[in-house]
Amino acid sequence: MNLVNIGLSGLNANRVALDVTAQNVANINTAGYSRQQAVMTSVGDSKYSKVSPGMGVEVTSIRRVTDQYLVKQTWSTNSLAAYSASYSMAVSQLENTLGADGFSVSAGLDSLNAALNDATVKPESIPYRQQIINESEALTRRFNTLSDSLHNQQKDMSDQRNAALSQANSLMSNIAQINKQIVEMQGTGGNPAQLMDSRDLLVGELSQIVEVKTTDQSDGSLQVTLASGQPLIMGGEYGQLTAKPNPSDPYLADLTVDFSSQSFVIDHSVGGKLGAINDYQTEVLKPNQVALDDMAKALADEYNAVLATGKDLNGNPGQPLFSYDPANPAASLTIANISAQELAFSGDGTPGNADTLNELINLSNKPVSVTGYGMLSLNDAFTTMVGETAIKSRQAESDYQAKTVMNKQAHAARDNVSAVNSDEEAANLMTFANAHNANMKVISTANELFDSVLQLF
Repeated sequence: MNLVNIGLSGLNANRVALDVTAQNVANINTAGYSRQQAVMTSVGDSKYSKVSPGMGVEVTSIRRVTDQYLVKQTWSTNSLAAYSASYSMAVSQLENTLGADGFSVSAGLDSLNAALNDATVKPESIPYRQQIINESEALTRRFNTLSDSLHNQQKDMSDQRNAALSQANSLMSNIAQINKQIVEMQGTGGNPAQLMDSRDLLVGELSQIVEVKTTDQSDGSLQVTLASGQPLIMGGEYGQLTAKPNPSDPYLADLTVDFSSQSFVIDHSVGGKLGAINDYQTEVLKPNQVALDDMAKALADEYNAVLATGKDLNGNPGQPLFSYDPANPAASLTIANISAQELAFSGDGTPGNADTLNELINLSNKPVSVTGYGMLSLNDAFTTMVGETAIKSRQAESDYQAKTVMNKQAHAARDNVSAVNSDEEAANLMTFANAHNANMKVISTANELFDSVLQLF
């Protein structure tokens, strides 16, 4: 009897639909899960009959409810949000460092200039002279500690890059493995929905480290490249991101992608956290280190040059006040082996004469060359460095807030399509359960009719 067969088909189809709904409800809190739908199609009669209503219903597939455009938007905004978060955090840390009292070169310069001015009252005074040496030493320590702090942040950025590279390479390996599994499952007629969800999650994590572009392949696999085109994943094959130390600084690095037997140089920002690290190092941190070295070198050279023109209390030619290693001026800046009596404040050796001392005082307004800032006084150079860093910090924070909102909106749009809605699934449960019971009633009715026919004989 067709009535029984039709009822059985409806029973089976709605049982599958109930299973799908149960799976959705079970995964309502599973991160990245995409809800599924049973796709039903009416089954036609193979016989050509005008009075045949059909042969029931069948589930032709289980559809994964997703919009890849929205998914790719989450990946894109993941990269932007991760980039701005890392960049903002790094610049904020630098701003706090430069703004700290103990690191302020300007404060040290002011204290040294104050000591120099005090000594004009009595240039031959040993206490005044000793105070100048003390303030000079304190100023060198400010340069040293600030340089060490920038060096430590540079090292921290390098460590973060290595950790990000390791994580990215691990993710690429896992994505390639899932690509293989999806291809195999689709080839055998299976449902790879869970694997695709897992892959989307992993690509989402990878997009936080580097900006990626993806292309869906006909076999179900996903091709992943950097935004600039270098290959990362092709089917079951994947590359390795590597960092080669820059010859100019071991904490700077040039990135490459090693794929199969080829090596691709990355000469653009890779976006994401990794891009933020590289961009911050090259655009902000390294230039500030260079500028600080220029300030330390200029301080030592200018003061030593003026002192060389004078004579000390014993009538001897002036000795240097500062010394440094030309390879690393700010970190190595220190006080030379000089005593208070050996400070050459007089041009002619007369103890009360302060002409050379006055030239030292005038150095506070003398323009010097500082890379990235042009010709300006040491005090102005450091003040400008602090001010520009503060501006960059505010801009980075504003960018971070904007990109975070964009990222949340993208995820909300994806969830609006793909996430499980408890109310909708509850309604589906009732609908499919009622349909299941109705088909049971159809089968029961068919049996009753069949029994009635048998009783006629």
